[in-house]
This record gives sequence, structure tokens and C-alpha cells, in this order.
Amino acid sequence: MLQRARGFRYICVTTVTMLLLSSCVDTKNITGPANQPRASAVSNASSNGANGNSPELNTRHEFHTRDFYAKTGNARPTNSGISYHGGTVIAGTATKVVAIYWGTGTIYANQAIGSGLGTADPTLIGSFLRSLGGSLYFNINTTYYNASNVRVLNQVAYTSFWTTGSDVAGPSLSPTDADMTNLIQQGITLGKIAYDANTVYAIFTGAGINLGGGFGSQYCAYHTHATTSKGIVYYAAMPHNQDFAAGCTSQFGSPNADVAANSEVNTLAHEIEETTTDPLGNAWFDSRGYENADKCAWTWGTTFSANGGVANMTLADGKSYLIQRNWVNAGAGGCALSY
Repeated sequence: MLQRARGFRYICVTTVTMLLLSSCVDTKNITGPANQPRASAVSNASSNGANGNSPELNTRHEFHTRDFYAKTGNARPTNSGISYHGGTVIAGTATKVVAIYWGTGTIYANQAIGSGLGTADPTLIGSFLRSLGGSLYFNINTTYYNASNVRVLNQVAYTSFWTTGSDVAGPSLSPTDADMTNLIQQGITLGKIAYDANTVYAIFTGAGINLGGGFGSQYCAYHTHATTSKGIVYYAAMPHNQDFAAGCTSQFGSPNADVAANSEVNTLAHEIEETTTDPLGNAWFDSRGYENADKCAWTWGTTFSANGGVANMTLADGKSYLIQRNWVNAGAGGCALSY
């Protein structure tokens, strides 16, 4: 059958008797210029007409649920490297993040009303984003570079947040990518958030919202890009992972008081590092189409007890977190918590 593996990168033909020996065509060989994003070779109901999205938005890169990797043929390729395909990388400048809390009520504990600088976000999400850059963990991303050999910097700038409240309509039960693009456009138009080409716009929704149409059944989050009046924006769909604890959380005890936000920072880290190294889907990925964080998804390395929960790192804010490992693109390569 035809199967779209890793979002939009591969067409694989398999048979029942050859589940482990698939014949795959890498769509990078049938694209246009190296600096252009690849389009889907096979349509996927989760990212096209089935949920109202336009074709230009069919470039999702999904962070799959935990059980995805247990299925035949989906195991993480731990003995292969990752390679550069000539595309866009956020390099030589900080990766900026804008958090959009989309809803009419509170999504995470201590959430502020309105909009403001990232330094004024009192949530655990805000604390994590202010502490991610400069860490030994994010330093792993400095092993990646662009076509001019300019490296990713160990810098994450949490520039601003926007709690949408009554500024715009709240999300439907199943928002589409077109809805998310419109949300970002509205935020820019209203002056609630600013446009910047090197920003990841992280869109958070509350409990009961099937953000993107495949939350929990296919993915726990994803990153993609779209076009606004100001230019291309990179954004991450960040559903409420605690809704699907079995598939979208570690299921270990939380080292932080806000359990839902604690679960969310793991997928948030995943999407920020992948957007940094492969924002348009044409830069860093391996022969299976796995981006750097995919290769280490749901693996934790050495853990320790913290505040009655389980963690594997303590960041500059003094808080302990359980964040998946990331792929070091140096030496023989491999999953690690620091570099």
C-alpha cells in the first residue's frame, strides 16, 4: 500500500510479507530548488482537505505519539546519522519564541491576561522558555549549520506572549492549520504579537481541543509554516498533552506543581529544536525523514528524583524538567542531554 512516512518526506510501498523491507523513494529527489520546501507526495487526511487546510499548508512535521515508535517499521534509527539537504536553518541568530495561549479561559497555572514580554509570563511554560537558551541541552543544536556553514547559536529569546481571551474568537473543537494561520495574522494585525522571520509561534490550546485534527491519535504536537501578510511564519501546534497522558506524556511523576505544563515543555522543546534546524522541511533530516528530535523522541537518558517526580535536567531557573534527548550531529552522532 502507499503510506506517507514521517509526514511529507517519503512514499513507501510495502506488502504484508515485507513489513521490514520497504522500498522507499525519498521525495527530496523529485523537488525543485534546494531552498524550497517539499510538498506532500501523497495526501494525508490529517493535513489537507479533510480539515479544511489549503495545499500550501500541507507540510506538517508531526511529533508522533509514544506508541507510534513501537509499530513495525517506525523504530527510531539509532545507528544512522542525519544529513543536510541545503535548506533553511535558523543560524547565526537567536531562535525567538512567541507563546500564544489560545482560549477564553486559563490553560496553565498562573497564566497572565493580555499580552506582554516573555519576561512577564508567570507560567511554567514561560519559565522554561526563558531558561532553555544557553543551556547545555540546547547547545546540542550548535552542531547544526546552514549552507554558509553558519552554526545554530545556543540562544533562545522568549520575546512575548499573548493570552487571546476576548481579543479574537476562541478555538473550535478542531482548529485547522488555516485557523492557526489566521490567528497569527490577527495577532500581528492587532499589534498583540510582532512578526519576525526567526520566530517560532507556539500555539497552545486547552483541554478538549483537537488542535490540527489528529491530536492524540497521530501526534502530540507538530511544526509547520504558513504565509501571512508580513511573510512566512514558523509555528508549532501545541495541544493540551495531558488530555492523552498515555500517548503524549512520559507518565512519570511531575517534578513541577503544574502537571499539564510540565508535560507540555517536553513537546515544546522538541518543536523548537526541530523548527530551528529544519523550519521548512528542507534542511536537516536523516534517510528515514526523521529530524533531530525525532531520532531521540520519548527517550530520557539518566534521570533523577525531584520534588516527588522524575527529571533529567535542571535549568537556569532552578527548576527540574524531564525533557527528551536530542541528536548530537558531531562525531559518531547520538542522542544526548547535553553537548
